[in-house]
Amino acid sequence: MVISIPKKLTEKDQKFAKDAVGTLKSITTGTKTQAPVIFQVEGNSISVPRKAVLLLEKVLDEMADGRTVQITSFSKEMSTQEAADLLMVSRPHLVKLLETGKIPYKKVGAHRRVLLEDVRKYDITLRKTRRKTLDKLAREAQEMGLGY
Repeated sequence: MVISIPKKLTEKDQKFAKDAVGTLKSITTGTKTQAPVIFQVEGNSISVPRKAVLLLEKVLDEMADGRTVQITSFSKEMSTQEAADLLMVSRPHLVKLLETGKIPYKKVGAHRRVLLEDVRKYDITLRKTRRKTLDKLAREAQEMGLGY
């Protein structure tokens, strides 16, 4: 499921978002408890999990800055296309990662299924490797006096 906030936000929407994020931050940073947050709306109470409130806070913060927001949900087990979309690579590239053992998978009939946790682990590992490589290249460039 993909949820998108409209690309064009009005200044009024941005102001409301900025005010709301300020209020939410005072609620979330003021307490250490993981208890749900209770909102009162037109005489009705709604209990919202704290993690959902933190997500809402981040969405409103982006909206306040006029940025587009997109939220995507994934199942614990996903198709190769969903996993490829999450990693922002092509499906054939993802299949190569699976077949070379870089990301574990299982077969369900003729289809490959990948666990979200495994895709995230691969992504984190890849990001760390890239960061180390870039740091090494930057050090070498500085040592060689290339102006980086």
